[in-house]
Amino acid sequence: MGTKQKLFVRNATGLVRELTPFDAFNLVFAAILIPVGISQALQFGAASFPGANIALAFVLGSILLLGFGFVYIYYTLIMPRSGGDYVWVSRTLSPLIGFVVNVTLTFVFVNWVAFNFTTMMTFFMPAFGYVANLPQPFIDWFAKPGNQFLVATLLTIFFTLIMLKGTKFAAKFMRILFLIVWVGVGLWYLGLLITSKEAFQSSFATITGTQPQQIIDIAKNVGYVPPQGINWGMTILAMLWAFQNLTGFEWTGYFAGEIKNVRRTVIVSVLGALLIGGALYALGSLFVYKAMGFDFFSSLSYVGMNASDKLPQNIVFILPALTKFLSLPQFIKVYIALAFLLSIVWWTPAGFLLGTRNLFAWAFDRLAPDWVADVDPNLHTPVKATIIMGLYIELLNWLNIYGGLGGYLINIIAVMALAFVVVGIAAIIFPYKKKDLFENAPDLAKRKLGGIPYMTIAGIVTVLTWGTVFVAAFLVPQFGLKIEPIAMIEAFSVPVIAVIWYAIAVAVRKSQGIDITQVFTEIPPE
Repeated sequence: MGTKQKLFVRNATGLVRELTPFDAFNLVFAAILIPVGISQALQFGAASFPGANIALAFVLGSILLLGFGFVYIYYTLIMPRSGGDYVWVSRTLSPLIGFVVNVTLTFVFVNWVAFNFTTMMTFFMPAFGYVANLPQPFIDWFAKPGNQFLVATLLTIFFTLIMLKGTKFAAKFMRILFLIVWVGVGLWYLGLLITSKEAFQSSFATITGTQPQQIIDIAKNVGYVPPQGINWGMTILAMLWAFQNLTGFEWTGYFAGEIKNVRRTVIVSVLGALLIGGALYALGSLFVYKAMGFDFFSSLSYVGMNASDKLPQNIVFILPALTKFLSLPQFIKVYIALAFLLSIVWWTPAGFLLGTRNLFAWAFDRLAPDWVADVDPNLHTPVKATIIMGLYIELLNWLNIYGGLGGYLINIIAVMALAFVVVGIAAIIFPYKKKDLFENAPDLAKRKLGGIPYMTIAGIVTVLTWGTVFVAAFLVPQFGLKIEPIAMIEAFSVPVIAVIWYAIAVAVRKSQGIDITQVFTEIPPE
């Protein structure tokens, strides 16, 4: 009995189940970040996948991701602990594999915090300024690297303080931002719905002094070939790319140790975020094409992404900037553009929480110093892990703004896809390798079809889905993957670092008389 008590840092995590079902949904719904994602999907889509039906791509992508979603649902039902796939894979395949997979995914997801700060300043601030008619010098201030780093640093400090106030406080903050953002985004959907193509293009011509046909002609001159109907090949490729935009709907498992009624909530939050998110992505795409015109919008996006110097100086091609031409009152258009900007503020606590809880889980299993797992008894939050994450994000800010981290992120989709393949493999074999846990799981998690566990089937679908994305990332030039040796070494350096980290942790714990492999024979306590 004494040995078991020494396996983990302590006999209870110290975390409290404070997140309501809506909080859990809000976290994962924020994680798919529709205002940013739909801007990227539609505008990168026009440039990279000409002829693709983006709306259909998101519908098909959402359906295929159901298997992936159920892997995270089943595992959360069986092992509802903070750390998510780290806990699951380390107990199913091996501690090393589980750690490497989770470190890799944590790196990817926390990178998005810094990357989104830059996106806010380089894309959404110009869009807001364009709609609100702000002075150009004010907008240009955010384009300077030194100013970007200052703003990113202030945002990092702000969110570190938010997270130090505790999970409950952060959840309340996100509820307020959910309301602010989705009132604005809802008005955007409404504006697209009530604005006719003729009215939009007439407004565009009047305000900019440029006829839509001129934009279409510029696009043709710089290489854009207008599609003749739906290009199904490009639609399939866009569907694979849409997986990245929808990723995050499964994050409930990472903070499962702090969710009330977790076994019921995980189903609603994960499936709700995926299905609602997929529907909103699809509807948003259809509404944009309906209001702006497919040819005009695709041409504008193509020129903006590939030859922005060819656009007249008074035209900003970024999606929320085009709110300027909707048939809405000016104050509503300004509010919509602000909502797109603030969506990143709404999203950030989710990325922060994921990073701190995964770091906490590693420390609780003794793969990081014990003090990293300390939890404040009043705030019920791992204060030291939160501070570490804030410092790490500040490093990412510097690398992103001054070190070209954004270019590195091109290859992240391959790394992320490979990690998810491993999670799928773990789900396939779990019912057979961990029979006791599986047989004692909630009824939903141990259901079978023709004698085969649904969990295994979901794992197979996950492997096929993300395996296809992994292969496509190397074979399809539209994904922008850099296959040069240096780029690939950079992309896969994090898993290598994780292996080294694990080896050092095992050696250190062995010198302390702790066999770290024994930790992974048990599920962490609540």
